[in-house]
Amino acid sequence: MNSIGMQAELSNWSKSARSKCVVYPVTDVDGIAGALAAARAQRLSVIAHGAGHSYTDAAFNTGGMVIDVTPMHRILAWDAGQGVMRVEPGVTLRQMVQAAWKDGWWPAVSPSTPEVTTGGCAAMNVNGRNAWKCGPFGATIISLDVLFPTGETRTLAPGSEPRLFQAFVGSMGLLGFITSITVQLQRITSGYVTLRRRSAASLDEIFALFAEEERRSDFMEAWLDGFARGGQLGRGNLTSAVLAASAEAAPAPFPKPGSFSRLETPLVGLAASLGRPLLQPGVQLANRANYYLGRLDFATAVKQVALVPYTYWPPVAFAGYHAVFTEGVETFQAFLPAERAPEVFKQALRYSQTQAIMPLWCIIKRHRSDPFLLSYQVDGFSLELNYQRTAQNALALKQALEHMIASVVEAGGKFYLAKDHFLTHAQYRRSMGDEVVDDFLNLKQHFDPETRLQSDLFRRVFMPPQL
Repeated sequence: MNSIGMQAELSNWSKSARSKCVVYPVTDVDGIAGALAAARAQRLSVIAHGAGHSYTDAAFNTGGMVIDVTPMHRILAWDAGQGVMRVEPGVTLRQMVQAAWKDGWWPAVSPSTPEVTTGGCAAMNVNGRNAWKCGPFGATIISLDVLFPTGETRTLAPGSEPRLFQAFVGSMGLLGFITSITVQLQRITSGYVTLRRRSAASLDEIFALFAEEERRSDFMEAWLDGFARGGQLGRGNLTSAVLAASAEAAPAPFPKPGSFSRLETPLVGLAASLGRPLLQPGVQLANRANYYLGRLDFATAVKQVALVPYTYWPPVAFAGYHAVFTEGVETFQAFLPAERAPEVFKQALRYSQTQAIMPLWCIIKRHRSDPFLLSYQVDGFSLELNYQRTAQNALALKQALEHMIASVVEAGGKFYLAKDHFLTHAQYRRSMGDEVVDDFLNLKQHFDPETRLQSDLFRRVFMPPQL
């Protein structure tokens, strides 16, 4: 590696965008400081980069430097009695789970893949299927050790400097670098969940099921059939789960890959490639089958499943994803207050259908508000719509999503910037409020006076367009 890193082209996880930049891997705090010095000497902006699971431009820095923190992957301390773990930012959730599982602990907030880094989880303040109950990942953080671009180091915690802590978590790497994270894990006794699936004939029924299941569940998520129209608009299944007690199920061993699992990825990739021409009619048929199977009594029965495969999609699923969506996926995820969500979600589904741009999978989650400065969560619901991107539909898809984003902002909604990348500077300010954005930019001016920390996302939503 030379003094300014290696020239590279990065792509985001959804393969919807690419960025040419300088990549500078680091193994410790001194490495971050060295990369900052090299960037300053070359007049380059900088952003941290983890495992690259953002769907958008959050960790892109086109024409600048990206500091790869994945080599910083040591577990620094583990208190098995209290469930407290201190890690470097490149440690993945998989590493965390593998270390804590045998002692009966589990990350309380997890997205759908264990391959994300803890630094990325903190930077984007990720959420899971228990967002309404446990909040975002930041709610589990006990403290952060951070390095600011000025060279200053601090330890941030909710009880000391709460304003700066709440601004740093979810700041998308734009205030400074996380050098270590201390996280409170959740006690589990069996490693299983008790699962229940219930069918709903419309979006209104989906919301009714959320209300029924909310108090008695640890996890909830609704799947919708994006092709259903008319009175069945938004039909689907709501899956809820409760952590099983040890008396209900014997402790589950941590899953280990077998010899067949090593063959699954190439086989599924091949099958997905062959089935690509039939993708949309195939998904429409599968959605219909999934919905009607969900209405059968045996499909709604309560059953126990292991926590790890319930929480995380297997690697084989992601292999199929990338084999099918060779030109990427565009994701729309809107967060609306509970009183506005049903109306706006119906509008989004109908608009997709009228534009003949069909969402291939659709997910609704329940959320709650939180104290983090740049929080995207509200006391309400999120709707995630995922669309196949092709050379033929890219422009029409972009225009449709821009229209839908404008409708959500008008209704008082917010967006999760790890998934939506068409939000504009003006829309972001309106969505978050001028006071919030200005407060963040004032903190950034104090801790990053050169505006050294930048990303494509920063220039898109925090900087006004050049006239």
